[in-house]
Amino acid sequence: METISEDAEAELELDKIRKKYGPLGESIIVVKLEKSLKVGLGLSLAGHRDRSRMAVFICGIHPSGTAAKSSPAIKVGDEILEVNGIVLHGRCHLNASAIIKGLAGPVYKIILLRRKAAIEDVAVKPLTQFPTALEEEEDDRFANYKGVRDITIKKGPAGLGIMIIEGRHTEAGRGIFVSDLQEGSAAEQAGLNIGDMILAVNRDSLLSCTYDAAAAKLKQTEGVVTLTVCSPNKKDSDNAEDGASGQAGATTPKPAPSPAKPEPPADPATAQIRPNQDTVIEINSNNEVLGILLLGGSDTLINGAAAVVLDIYKNGVIAKDGRLKPGDQIKDCNGIAITKEMSNERISLSIKQKAPKLKMSVFRPEPIAYDEVEVELSKKSGRPLGLACVQPVEGTGVYLGELLPGSPAEVDGRLQRGDFLVSVDGKDMTSADSVTAATALKLCGNKVPIKVKRFKIR
Repeated sequence: METISEDAEAELELDKIRKKYGPLGESIIVVKLEKSLKVGLGLSLAGHRDRSRMAVFICGIHPSGTAAKSSPAIKVGDEILEVNGIVLHGRCHLNASAIIKGLAGPVYKIILLRRKAAIEDVAVKPLTQFPTALEEEEDDRFANYKGVRDITIKKGPAGLGIMIIEGRHTEAGRGIFVSDLQEGSAAEQAGLNIGDMILAVNRDSLLSCTYDAAAAKLKQTEGVVTLTVCSPNKKDSDNAEDGASGQAGATTPKPAPSPAKPEPPADPATAQIRPNQDTVIEINSNNEVLGILLLGGSDTLINGAAAVVLDIYKNGVIAKDGRLKPGDQIKDCNGIAITKEMSNERISLSIKQKAPKLKMSVFRPEPIAYDEVEVELSKKSGRPLGLACVQPVEGTGVYLGELLPGSPAEVDGRLQRGDFLVSVDGKDMTSADSVTAATALKLCGNKVPIKVKRFKIR
């Protein structure tokens, strides 16, 4: 392990750093930066591209910031492990940004991990464009919004107490708005108002953000949280319509009703899944067996940013809850987003968690979309095709179970578990039971045309 330090005299301290972070491997770098009143550190942070892993990467270095002139040099792709004794290793980059901004300074001692392949783990591409002046960066982004202000909230065990919704304001445009506030919550006490538009969370912009992405960012925050908000319904009090601002009889204008305050989102514990839109639900699993069969993954023929529910077994947690049904697409579970890079096993592990509660984002396509696949399999006399037929817990027809290894069906590679049998040798199987379907497959000739339909992720 190579260790580079700006302060060669602090050998004892370096020994501690080696012992603490040495197992992470490669180069540990210690840098001291000093921030002036006019020039900031100039570091842009990003998380890990795998949203199930927490990390704080440097994705951009502002040429006018103090970090650009550091010695030893800081590089894009370096992972921040610690700042001024506060460990950031394994933490969310949003929280790290707020923590760094909240430090007294002006000297910042930063411990970095440098790995050759780290740049591939950064969630965003390296930043190449920056505002001309460093201090203009935050102001310029939200210059066109009314009443922009920062609200600092100390997040406790009860959370922030904010309910949000994705909506459109006639002047401010589309964005994330506060639809409700829990009475007495930290957010209400900090001065957040219903109808406020949230522009950024810990300086991370929510402009063009979806509801799910914004909710995830708010959920990941901890400790002291800085929200940049605006009041799109605020009237310009400085430009009074009449010149009687000093008159004793002047009345206080009533706040305008918020056009961005639709009905607050339903309680996830009881929310019903609505067709063709993302719905957040919460299921009390109590660490019990879910009883759900899932499809999807990079190693399957159904690949997309979701897991598809194939079947739901009776007496399982999901069946008792009663809201999910076959064809539903699970997009994330307990903050872990399902991506098209995940294997089927990893998707199943991400959703079938041993946890007291499962919070999922679910999309229900209506009608359900399928891909139709036709194949012709050849088999030797007396040898099986290798297809097992499974009757769903509810509904008609059959779907394919695990394919027999080395069988004609498995070697062909165009069929997979979860495909619904449509026809065998021209005979309709859409309403067949497992016995009828198995018999049709067994009695067919050496060349067998088979048609199936397969869930399609939208």
